[in-house]
Order: sequence, then structure tokens, then C-alpha cells
Amino acid sequence: MWLTQFDRGELSNEEVEAALVDEAKIAALERKVGQLTMELELVKKTPRLRLVSDNENSSIITGPKPAPSDGGAK
Repeated sequence: MWLTQFDRGELSNEEVEAALVDEAKIAALERKVGQLTMELELVKKTPRLRLVSDNENSSIITGPKPAPSDGGAK
């Protein structure tokens, strides 16, 4: 729309430059919103660690418990 106005002489160069800057800012903000939306969707899909109660082991390492030592290692 502003290009048509400029062609008719209704806008000055400063107004056109300001419009271009505004469009660049809008495009950058739209990209940022898209990026943040994608990150939020990823976070929503990522399984969360469950909270561990006081009586449970809170280690994130899983697997069998280590065999007890016979005391030979020093």
C-alpha cells in the first residue's frame, strides 16, 4: 500500500524508510514468535522427571544396585 502512495507522491523518502524499518522489525518479531512457539511445543512434548518423595532414591542413574564389596579393594 505504501509503495502505491509513494508512486503517487503522497509519501516522502523518510516516511518510506521508516515504513521499511517498521516492516523489518515486524518480520524479526514474527520470526522470534515462531521460534519461541516451536521451543514451547518441544518443551510440552518432552517428558518431565517425576518428583521423588523423601523415602525414594533421588539418583537419576538407573539400573541394578552395585554388588557389595568384600573389603579386598583398597
